[in-house]
Amino acid sequence: PTTPPAAGIPDFRSPGTGLYSNLQSYNLPYPEAIFEIGFFKKHPEPFFALARELYPGQFKPTVCHYFMRLLQDKGLLLRCYTQNIDTLERVAGLEPELLVEAHGTFFTSHCLRSSCRQRYDLAWMRERIFSSLVPKCEKCQGLVKPGEFWGVLSRNL
Repeated sequence: PTTPPAAGIPDFRSPGTGLYSNLQSYNLPYPEAIFEIGFFKKHPEPFFALARELYPGQFKPTVCHYFMRLLQDKGLLLRCYTQNIDTLERVAGLEPELLVEAHGTFFTSHCLRSSCRQRYDLAWMRERIFSSLVPKCEKCQGLVKPGEFWGVLSRNL
């Protein structure tokens, strides 16, 4: 397994060191709210502030990621399932068609307005996140979020 802590990324639930234990500065009603779509639609700022901290490109793939790449290169990897949202499998060179990113990814983004659903790529989202802007759709000015992100955030769209 490619555990996020091995790449320097905090896990979610470890007492004291996990992500949920360190979200006090965001003034959330409860830690999980930062990943809930209802809260996100009303208050996207905390999510995007956290996204700046956890954004892909700030961490490097682990030996496990490169082992999966080796399996792929030898034709032995049929599919890679991951719950991680860090895109490190992609950075290590895994082919997108072999990836199942169960909790989503920063790699793609889309407008939340059902009448629009305009898609955006990683570079577009990165520019907005690091400019401290809440990403808005260029087509309709709707809120844009990273693609099918985290189980709770992805529901009811």
